[in-house]
Amino acid sequence: MNTPNADTPTSDTPRRGSRGRVWARVTENYLAWLLLMAGTAAAGAFLTALAGGFEGWTVVAAIVTVVLFAGCWFSYRDGARRGAAEPHIVQYHPDSPDEVIDIDTDTGERQPHQD
Repeated sequence: MNTPNADTPTSDTPRRGSRGRVWARVTENYLAWLLLMAGTAAAGAFLTALAGGFEGWTVVAAIVTVVLFAGCWFSYRDGARRGAAEPHIVQYHPDSPDEVIDIDTDTGERQPHQD
């Protein structure tokens, strides 16, 4: 009699780490949006300080703007790199071309595709 090993995933056991990866991806996206909005506000402060003739505050606002936009860019780039590194195969169901399924490369398990 074959008993499943503790390391062998079965159809009723959830995949380990999938929820953690989704949480990290969502947090990274929110962080990127927050950095983008803060960078836009800092750019407005830079233009206001520049128009008001405040040289010291203009330099501070310019540095903060560059740092925030760079952080946003690095966050988006890391998310794109991480998304490209995750292997997943999307195949069409043979009976219905409108139904898309995902096949796990490790276990061969088929699940309905979720965007």
